Amino acid sequence: MDKLNIFANYSHTLGNYHYLYGTSRQQNGKAYNSHTKDVDKRQKMSSQVGIDYYLNDKNTIGFLANGNFIFGGGITDTRTEISTLPSLLMEESLDAINDYYSQRTARYNFNFNYKYEDSLGRILNIDADYGFFDKWNKNLQSNIYRDHQENILQENLYRTLNGIDIDLKGIKLDYGMNLWQGKLETGFKYSNVGSKNNARFFHVDKGPDSLDNRRTNDFHFYEHTTSAYIDYKRTLGKWSLQGGVRIENSNSKGTLFYNENGTELDDDIKRNFTNLFPFFSATRPLGENQTVSLSYAKRIERPAYQDLNPFIYMLDKLSFWQGNPFLSPSLTHRLTVLYSLKSATVVSFNFAYTDQLNAKLTDTLDNDKIVMISRNVGIQKHWSLSLTQNFTPKSWWDLTFNGLLYYIQNDVSFDQYRNLNLQQAAGRVSLVQSFRLPLKMRAEVTAVYNSNRLSGANTISREISQVDVAFQKILLNDKATIRFAINDIYKGNQSKYTQNFPGFVSNSYGYYESRQVRLSFSYRFSNGTTKAQRARKSALENESGRIQ
Repeated sequence: MDKLNIFANYSHTLGNYHYLYGTSRQQNGKAYNSHTKDVDKRQKMSSQVGIDYYLNDKNTIGFLANGNFIFGGGITDTRTEISTLPSLLMEESLDAINDYYSQRTARYNFNFNYKYEDSLGRILNIDADYGFFDKWNKNLQSNIYRDHQENILQENLYRTLNGIDIDLKGIKLDYGMNLWQGKLETGFKYSNVGSKNNARFFHVDKGPDSLDNRRTNDFHFYEHTTSAYIDYKRTLGKWSLQGGVRIENSNSKGTLFYNENGTELDDDIKRNFTNLFPFFSATRPLGENQTVSLSYAKRIERPAYQDLNPFIYMLDKLSFWQGNPFLSPSLTHRLTVLYSLKSATVVSFNFAYTDQLNAKLTDTLDNDKIVMISRNVGIQKHWSLSLTQNFTPKSWWDLTFNGLLYYIQNDVSFDQYRNLNLQQAAGRVSLVQSFRLPLKMRAEVTAVYNSNRLSGANTISREISQVDVAFQKILLNDKATIRFAINDIYKGNQSKYTQNFPGFVSNSYGYYESRQVRLSFSYRFSNGTTKAQRARKSALENESGRIQ
């Protein structure tokens, strides 16, 4: 049995989550002040089971299966008060209730891994993965307009049925060997993703529901990505050098099926592009306990699959979310200079230049509506200086300080008439204190502060802070751990932000249940003689990260 390692875990989250959020905006001479109470009644389950079998000292095979499930209902209750500027007296109101009376999300991933490793430094890893994502929801939404005396002016009832199926396949091969007093690594990866999405929008009347063809459609998306890389690292004198390049081709097609004036139509969006992603790093010791390094990398960030889906999700008749099938990946060049002293002090400077910045933004639609949508808006330049410092004032007391100063410049465009050049300096600090207590107990206090900051395209967020405390004790011959934690003690993690451009002023807020009390218990069944679960990298790691 020393050749076999079996592992598994399971978690289940129960309870309702409450969210409060809203927006006050001025648009086309009117003011809209909305507040939403959001109750998420879904339960969450996750599980993992895996097996590693050591054929001999050089060969290992393994299988890993993951499953994540979300099911249950939810409801949002939104009230919007409308007035004509400059007066803020309410002239009419809109009350909208979204009843997600049925929802389910299921996510599966299966990985098969083979690894060969010998004493000469040769390593071969092969990963084959299959994943499946299935999500659907059923929603009943009411919209009621009232005048300032609460008399009903207009009433509508809608039903929406949405479904998303995403199928993922991938294979990855990595090989490493010692070469010319260094280490050579090379590899190949292929992934195939297919997504089918359907949205059905109905008007609910006294009779049978009537289908609204203007908002009803299907969207199919297929993407094939092939990449290969080569990486070499070695030491020359006091320098440790590493460099390489990855070449990647992506071929995708999105097709929107819809009905217009009784005619079935479809539109295709095709893309095919190839990119090179070079990277290098150089590290040199400056003394017995000091090192300095310089690195550069080009990276790609692809949009989430759901963000490519053009469907509309209504909060009410005046506010909704919409996907964008024309989104392109963002490309980032990053340069980093890092200095470390005795592994206790780390200082780094970073500069990142992002083209085709993908940002979630709020835009206007018609005279009275807003839409939350992701777009490629322009260029972002990001400078940052960070410090990590570890202290041990006493043998029983450890501290870790992290400080970050950064400056962002966004040169973005909503359209040919709305060009913005926004600049913002900001900072973030955190302090983690860990205390070793008698009776195999530990205590931890974490404090975090974020200043005013620029995020996305034109979002200016107000400062937030948070303090967490936790206590932990080892039990049952060091095989069990019980942990008690309180997060965000004084409810400081409440967001407030603005999104403004000419002709539009918006102030928003949001608070979720960040103050939480958690009690957890873990137990290790291993007898201590088996090997630990192997670290492995799925062939679908990047693709799975694009599912929201």
